[in-house]
Amino acid sequence: MSIFNRKTTTIAICGIVLIGGAFAIKAHSAETPKAAAQRINLYQSSPITSLDTARITDSVSSGQLEQAGEGLYRLNADSQAVNALAKKTTVSPDGKHYTIDLKTTGKWSNGDPVTAQNFVYSWRRTLDPKSKSEFTYQFANIQNANAIAAGKLAPSKLGVQATGKYQLKITLAKPASYFKQMLASTTYYPLDPKAVHKYGRKYGTSADTTVYNGPYTVSGWNGTNDTWTLKKNPTYRDKHAIKLTAINYQVIKSPSTSYNLYQSHKLAQVTLSGEQAHQNQTNKALKTLASGRIGFIQYNQKNPLTANRELRTALSLAVNRQQLVTKVLQNGSRPAATFAVRNMAKNPKTGADFTQDATVANTASYQPAKAKAHFQTALKQLHRSQIKLTLTCGDDDATQQIAEYLQTTLMKQLPNLTISIKAVPFPSMLSAVSKGNFEANLTSWSMDFADPINSLEILESTNNSNMGHYRSTTYDNALKAAEGADALKPAQRYQDLVKAAKTAMTDQAVTPLYDARTSILADPNVKGVVYNKFNGQADYRTAYVD
Repeated sequence: MSIFNRKTTTIAICGIVLIGGAFAIKAHSAETPKAAAQRINLYQSSPITSLDTARITDSVSSGQLEQAGEGLYRLNADSQAVNALAKKTTVSPDGKHYTIDLKTTGKWSNGDPVTAQNFVYSWRRTLDPKSKSEFTYQFANIQNANAIAAGKLAPSKLGVQATGKYQLKITLAKPASYFKQMLASTTYYPLDPKAVHKYGRKYGTSADTTVYNGPYTVSGWNGTNDTWTLKKNPTYRDKHAIKLTAINYQVIKSPSTSYNLYQSHKLAQVTLSGEQAHQNQTNKALKTLASGRIGFIQYNQKNPLTANRELRTALSLAVNRQQLVTKVLQNGSRPAATFAVRNMAKNPKTGADFTQDATVANTASYQPAKAKAHFQTALKQLHRSQIKLTLTCGDDDATQQIAEYLQTTLMKQLPNLTISIKAVPFPSMLSAVSKGNFEANLTSWSMDFADPINSLEILESTNNSNMGHYRSTTYDNALKAAEGADALKPAQRYQDLVKAAKTAMTDQAVTPLYDARTSILADPNVKGVVYNKFNGQADYRTAYVD
């Protein structure tokens, strides 16, 4: 999962505040990281919903677990998988068998060792239908994973086993060139069975009912509150490399609130709203980062109204995406023409970006006249003289601004259309959408790794994150080829993915809106933060206050 690890979510706003009411940003000095107060504050636009690997569905929660947990690999600044708990990895020539030797120094915060069996237990538990995980699809490459998730096989049949206390063997049903990158996801993190058994259903529902094996431990989160703290984990295997002693978090939904704190020298970093980014165009502290996130509208295709493709096409063609990114977002984001973001993949033969090859004419361009024509057809097919549509979204300021823009422009371009906005707290939105209680949903998807499959797979008919219930045999077959017969054939696999993306756009499976970027102002006294070049995720393991 990335400050957005990466799951479906609303726009994330984050920043850094030096802790302590009277503690002001200090001038640059020659103090060493050891001498400076190694405490910072970060903020999110929504709260933690879970710290259980099987139940996390949003990037805020996943981002916290990234700091407080550790898997086999982590993604570096170039979004490539590098060793975390893995010590040595051996892959068979056919790409189906992985033997991973673990470091023997991993420990849980309760003192238990992190073993190969911890990974086996975690993965089996997530796939067990009793867990009701929405991310079982991430295991699809592993032998028997799909059958286990469907309740057709016992979790013990999963193609993973501990062949030693610190050795893991994985058998894939189909090879995947990006498998190590997937293993860096929090969904693949280990679990301590003793702790899970101790807390039962309460595991991961609060800071005190969770154990940690990463750089930090979580404290102060009771399951519903808007503040919590990450504290340096004294049992972490590489604790000497961690300089920060504490990271305080709070939920701030208003960009103006966080920006004002920065302006008054109480914030060391702030993520800017569009207007704020525009105001700071000449500020030397301004940084624009890739987000690896696609903003879009998903539709409940089990609802007769939003199941109508003519209506979905009309909505897509009535949106002026260029105006959306330049007048509303104003943070460097770009119009999206397909369900993917830039720099996920390049054409092996031409070098063209995937988003360019996957574009379909007359599906995501601004064409008011055609939008009106499609809307009239939709009215006839639905036997209506007008349409009332509810757009469900998160209640943070940034998301609501986008929703209000869409409401205004769509109602202006499409007479006899009325759009109501239903803005609710993110956990409530996620719950409603997962239960099918929506018509249209303004949301976004953050990529775990740089490959088009990471967004395209959530539209597969059997995917638990396909909350709009899009169904297409052509689409499914294209992904099946990309993940099967063509998995290790770069040129063929690329074309399979292009076919899937084009199919989704022709069907108007979703309405892609923007390829997200983030603008931040960062104080130079907070150093060592590593930003992923693909998705802008911040890694604080090497951060310190100078």
